[in-house]
Amino acid sequence: MGPRPHHRGLLLLAAVTAAALCLLSIAFIDGPLAIALSSVPRDSARIIQRIVGMFEVSFAFAISPYLYGAVVIVAGLVTVRLKKRSLLPWALLFLGLSHVTARFVADILKPPFSRLRPFEAIGSDGWHDTFFAPIGNSFPSGHAVHFWSLFFPLAVLFPRYQLPLLVLPVLISAARIAVNDHYLSDILASIALAAIVSWAYAIAVLERGVRRAA
Repeated sequence: MGPRPHHRGLLLLAAVTAAALCLLSIAFIDGPLAIALSSVPRDSARIIQRIVGMFEVSFAFAISPYLYGAVVIVAGLVTVRLKKRSLLPWALLFLGLSHVTARFVADILKPPFSRLRPFEAIGSDGWHDTFFAPIGNSFPSGHAVHFWSLFFPLAVLFPRYQLPLLVLPVLISAARIAVNDHYLSDILASIALAAIVSWAYAIAVLERGVRRAA
């Protein structure tokens, strides 16, 4: 376990790239893709929703989407006193703080943007993308930021396992798009948020731990 020297640059690159693609998606991709996906059979959509629901249960969404992150943070705070010369507590704090902060910021951003979900924006008279609606909560995606904010810290800590770690966030993100619960840009915004928060904590927490453990 340990970060590569260039992890900060990769996180920042991921954040900037996802943010740029998010803007392009809003302008050119979201509408056509949402309209195309509106024809997905209901049975298929229900199966996808059930798969997502299984992961919601596994990650204790019914209790709190912050539960796992909070537990990891507490573990980091406890072990930082017991293992002062170890990277472990700082790695735990890096993971937990990145996850909880990104999820919290995503929840804070939803009301100001108030974007209608794709299935809400598609009516009999066509598609009408709507930000700043009275009830919108599509942008950014809470599910996507939840899993991407776990992926980025874990990918830094365990770089050899980046590809298998990537499977779950990609699967969840694709599922949320496939059933028209989210636009592609909602997902990309969540990726950008998770990456930039992980970048900040890599500097503030993880690299501090590396110096102390040296």
